Amino acid sequence: MSVGSTHGGPPSWDHARVLAHAAGAALRGPGERIPLGSGHGRVLASDLTAPGPVPGHDGAAMDGWAVAGAGPWVLGAAIVAGDDPSTEVLRPGGARPITTGAPVPPGTTAVVRSEDADVVDGRLVRHTAGARRHVRPAGEEVAAGQLLFPAGTVLTPPRIALAAAAGVDDLDVVTAPTVRVAVLGDEVVGDGVPRPGRVRDVFSSTLPDVFRAFGAEPTAAVRVPDDPDATERLYAGSPERLVVTTGGTAGSSTDHVRAALARIGAELVVDRVDVRPGRPTMLARRGRTLFLCLPGNPMAAMVAAVLLGGPLVAGLTGRGPTAPGSASLAVAVPNDRPGPLVLAHRTAPDGAVPTSHQTAAMLRGLADADGLLVVGPGGARAGDVVPTLRLPWT
Repeated sequence: MSVGSTHGGPPSWDHARVLAHAAGAALRGPGERIPLGSGHGRVLASDLTAPGPVPGHDGAAMDGWAVAGAGPWVLGAAIVAGDDPSTEVLRPGGARPITTGAPVPPGTTAVVRSEDADVVDGRLVRHTAGARRHVRPAGEEVAAGQLLFPAGTVLTPPRIALAAAAGVDDLDVVTAPTVRVAVLGDEVVGDGVPRPGRVRDVFSSTLPDVFRAFGAEPTAAVRVPDDPDATERLYAGSPERLVVTTGGTAGSSTDHVRAALARIGAELVVDRVDVRPGRPTMLARRGRTLFLCLPGNPMAAMVAAVLLGGPLVAGLTGRGPTAPGSASLAVAVPNDRPGPLVLAHRTAPDGAVPTSHQTAAMLRGLADADGLLVVGPGGARAGDVVPTLRLPWT
């Protein structure tokens, strides 16, 4: 679809998410090798297998005594965690004190817990019946060569810990896509209380963190005036994989985004979205660069960033699309518009409740929100279940 095309009308909000994810997946970055300790939040570029088993030896699951056969048992030398596995076979009737995690000697039939036995006249005597062996066999959790996590997995502290336990030192992860944020408009000022006719830049200090939460790597946040040539230079000259702009997507005389994209030969992937707020959102592509063009109104821009930015970066980093959630409404929510309405909501004991003070130009309702909910044309009644979207900062 060329820039300027109106073929088929705007896609639905959920189909637009599919298109955004597919556009990102088509331009997924290459893999890079990083140390295990730098993996938090990164995405595996290839399957991760275990170099070694977890645990690496048959070990004691409790503090106590490694025993062979039936008791009472004759005591031998102690074994502690960190000792090399013994090559001396534990004969029937023998016992050796052992600590949790220490390798049990060959011939061990069980580990008797410290609280289940006593040493009487130099022999170990069990005083509590128990059938559990309390021995953790080698490879019980992970076998050597076993798949730990498939490509596309987001690495969390427990996943990194499991990889470490299996002997992993380095990770093959998808290179995080770089993103430049640009705030378009002559009316935007960077500090202080704006005089009448101007507005404060609310995006340069926030959208980079939103896209970092999605998994991208912000490089810059700039302001660009309402000028056709400046807008074109921004799109044509940014080296980042993703350029995110706010403003300039409507049809006024100062909105130059569509024309600038056309002049650089960009192809539209999404030309507006059938949702409010956020309808005048566009996603375009030229070569290996994607352009996510958000509306200028604050709430509309944030809604569009959540709707399309999350799936787009997920595709760029090799992750699968995240399905919307759902919530039961605690109150009736009207919608007399022809398309779906997105609202910020709080979670109450009886269900989701839209926050106050929310229009396309407001932020107060979003500042108090737990998430976004989508209400179709005609509205919804209390008790109805509607789709929800998670906010990346909650």
